[in-house]
Amino acid sequence: MFRLIIVCVGLVFSALAPAHAQPRGASAIFLHPDGMGPNTWAAARLKEVGPDGRLAWDRMAHAALYVGPLADQLSASSNGGGTSHAWGLRAKADSFGMIDGQSIQTAASGAPMPLMLEAQRAGKQIGLINSASITDAGTGTQLARVANRRDHTEIARQILEAKPDLLLGGGEQYFLPTGVQGVHGQGVRTDGRNLIEEARAQGYRIVRTRAELEAAAKAPGKVLGLFAAADTFNEGTEEALKQQGLTAFQRQAPRYDEMVAAALAILGPGRNGFYLMAEEEATDNFGGENNASAVLEAVAGADRAIAHALAAAAKNKALLVLVASDSDCGGLQATGDDVVEGKTLPARWENGAPVDGVDGTGGLPFMAAPDRAGRRLPFALSWAADGDMSGGGVARAHGWGAQRVAGTMDSTDIYKALHAALISRSPFAR
Repeated sequence: MFRLIIVCVGLVFSALAPAHAQPRGASAIFLHPDGMGPNTWAAARLKEVGPDGRLAWDRMAHAALYVGPLADQLSASSNGGGTSHAWGLRAKADSFGMIDGQSIQTAASGAPMPLMLEAQRAGKQIGLINSASITDAGTGTQLARVANRRDHTEIARQILEAKPDLLLGGGEQYFLPTGVQGVHGQGVRTDGRNLIEEARAQGYRIVRTRAELEAAAKAPGKVLGLFAAADTFNEGTEEALKQQGLTAFQRQAPRYDEMVAAALAILGPGRNGFYLMAEEEATDNFGGENNASAVLEAVAGADRAIAHALAAAAKNKALLVLVASDSDCGGLQATGDDVVEGKTLPARWENGAPVDGVDGTGGLPFMAAPDRAGRRLPFALSWAADGDMSGGGVARAHGWGAQRVAGTMDSTDIYKALHAALISRSPFAR
């Protein structure tokens, strides 16, 4: 009888307990390879692992269709989408932590701050990564509120004022005064402030190169990494970059996946958990230039970053990995139809769509990685546009709380899934 009473009491308390009690040190990584639809992942799959292979992106356990309309247009802008992700509210095309010229005061959770600051208030370490300038829309909207997305110097000030534990990306010029020479170029701030020296005085370790980042990843502490004057890549078409003698990705800067790996080493040991938002902007910007080779190279890096995150999630059962993009830039599509190995591709298909090969317009086709029979088959890439499109977006998730990424999700639901994973007693946890 006594044993029966204990069992019954245990069942009662079990029924009253939360269905998904938050584990200690709950953490989240939001990877945002911008401007990508499943069509872009499909093209990268062919190039990297072949038609029978699977990317790290493919190994994520949960998936949802992603729709990201804004309040005033159907296709998301980078800053509008970023604002929706940061605040959980449907933003407008010109939003950057603001709507109709007014700073957002209340997030969807009811908190008077964006999710990243709410996570910081909950005792978690916070970090931002961007392969473009750290002040760019995807990351800047997480901590800053400005009327003009081009106001990079003010965005830099607000980001640093929020005291994140980690900042990695480009944008050195926005942290330095006009006339002051940095490692990568001269500053452009007109207020005379040297934010890099201010950060150093606040205890940040300042890093400017891949080697310095690797060293920083081996020691605890706050890190400010600025690896280029503006973006860490050189935006342009294949033809334009070749004419200028430029590589798509600047050699002195660590790639997106290297920054993510370093961030995991720096933030991962924290006892209270962390929230890392990391944007690969090159996938979007090169998509807008219709530069297929650079897009595929950027996607490969994004997939390596996912692999790092999944490895971290395998060791940390309290970690959510969420991957999503707010638009499909350029509408890239792969085809093997009427594509012959070694035969030069036409500049356009019969319907007028631009065609890209390995060297751009009029080049030879790409060759897929070997299939299960060892065959390498040719494919071409064509473009629908040169800007953001409302393509068939897909969000994927793995680890703690990943089951919330299912069905069809609005951009504001990305905020809710992250909030439920990070914040104790989140109103979105059920």
